[in-house]
Amino acid sequence: MKAVSILPLAFSLLLWGCSAPPATQLPSVTEMEAVSNELTATATELASLVESVRTATETLEVQVPTPTTTVVEDDEVVQAGVNGIILFIGDGMGVGQRTAARWLAAGQDGLLAMDQMEVAGLAQTAAYQRPVTDSAAGATAMSSGVQTRYGVVGLDKDYEPVITILEQAEALGWSTGLVTTVQMAHATPASFAAHVADRANMLEIARQYLVADVDVLMGGGEDEFLPGGERGCYPEPGERGDGSNLVAQAQELGYRYICTAEELSSLDVANTPKLLGLFGDEEMVRPFSPSLTEMTIKAVEILSQNPNGFFLMVEGGQIDWAGHANDAAWAMETTLGFDSAVAYGQAYAAIDGNVLVIVAADHETGGMSVGLTPDGTFRQEGPFTGADGQEFYVDWQTGSHTAVDIPINAQGPYANMLEGTYHLAHIYEVMYAALMGK
Repeated sequence: MKAVSILPLAFSLLLWGCSAPPATQLPSVTEMEAVSNELTATATELASLVESVRTATETLEVQVPTPTTTVVEDDEVVQAGVNGIILFIGDGMGVGQRTAARWLAAGQDGLLAMDQMEVAGLAQTAAYQRPVTDSAAGATAMSSGVQTRYGVVGLDKDYEPVITILEQAEALGWSTGLVTTVQMAHATPASFAAHVADRANMLEIARQYLVADVDVLMGGGEDEFLPGGERGCYPEPGERGDGSNLVAQAQELGYRYICTAEELSSLDVANTPKLLGLFGDEEMVRPFSPSLTEMTIKAVEILSQNPNGFFLMVEGGQIDWAGHANDAAWAMETTLGFDSAVAYGQAYAAIDGNVLVIVAADHETGGMSVGLTPDGTFRQEGPFTGADGQEFYVDWQTGSHTAVDIPINAQGPYANMLEGTYHLAHIYEVMYAALMGK
């Protein structure tokens, strides 16, 4: 078994990802510096923990489930190539977001967890006939391998439904899950399990999740699941005009419904084959409770009980929102929280030995860049002080999406197929190859 080096930063981020500034007050430069200092101060202590984990990955014998054969279309017998696929999507996360987060938490010579993966590539993001994409078209390209129109979820350019990697995984008997920090029915997770012409049709997207039979659903957006005027766990009432209560329907279908971090923490995983967790009436409010890492851990624990395999998409959805707001502190905070979840995925995959982990983005937001010299423009923020004591500044070019290529990282079986430069649609091709053992 091959051991993967997870540096102390990754474990620092696992801890740090559970604690973030209050939702009503964005973190100040001083607060961000305090986080950096804490990360640096604990590095020595965490190094011994890393060494223990590294040793464990070298010596632990893991019983890898035997892949199952399934008869599919045209009576072709196929065999799964991996035990699992975990796709991490940092919505709006480009090179600038990653660089700023890295400098803040690890210094200019440091690395994030996602930087340490075996394979690196670059992805072009254009939608059909539109050079600057959105989350719907970008995520649909990754979920199906099809380049579609701006704003379209799970349909091709002619508005015909496409088959997604999640649906193909289910056809092979795999368990499936979607996790996000924004509304559950938002464009990125929707593109893996729903098919609508307009990403704004979130009520229909929520309904289609239950039809798609996704095993684990965690994020915000409770009001899309409740009838109009009906209150659930959160102050804002439901929005559904059809009178349906999707939470109640999910429970009838065998889902366990939870809406607090405490319920997630105490969850009996062995007796929870299906989970619907909605942790906000709209998007999840910062500081995320539960954190993205905590949701990822529980999702993997539930899904990995299936000996056939599992597919999981994890979205850091508010990196994009920070880019739209041109808010560097928020962008770094959410990128580091996302990286914390990635660190867990890396560690899990290293121990299992047969799980493909991919880190991607659907597009970049804000034209974020990092430099050392103040220029006095209104779009510049800083100075921020990195973990190495060096000050830096963040510049923004726009409040919208950009067309720049986005970084891709991967580890595990089939990861080498993600070297080079390609369109986002190629990520689907790699996941399909891993799923089918081709």
